[in-house]
Amino acid sequence: MNLKTLMMNTNKDAVLNELLILYPETDNEIEAYSAVYDLLETLRIIPFDEFVIKIGLVDPSQSEGHEADLDEEAYVVVSGYDKKQNLQFALGFAKWEEWVNATLDVDQTLQITDESIIAICLYEMTFYGFDEASIENELRDLENGLSSDMFH
Repeated sequence: MNLKTLMMNTNKDAVLNELLILYPETDNEIEAYSAVYDLLETLRIIPFDEFVIKIGLVDPSQSEGHEADLDEEAYVVVSGYDKKQNLQFALGFAKWEEWVNATLDVDQTLQITDESIIAICLYEMTFYGFDEASIENELRDLENGLSSDMFH
């Protein structure tokens, strides 16, 4: 299953409603999320096996060395996983055509709806902007900032 397939079997309004429930701070940008959703629907389905999108639950209370007096809540984590290199990585700068065509690997212990999966991906993929040009600029700025900080 991939994001594109899930989107074809769900309702945009239900996904946007789920986005608002999961991320209430998105309320003032819901039209931008709606526009991205519409754009994603137009992207073509292509064979893609460069990486999979892993969605899982991290529960800090279950980790080694967790301090019992800390009140940390479990949270959902989204990452890319390159099987060939056995490498997990952040997806914030991945191309949207890759997002919609990559296989989704959702942790079986995480019992969530298709609408939630789409909403989580939509939130993650727009973390750096609501269009790919803005995201590319953000990446370029980050790379330039890192390189100038490292060498000056």
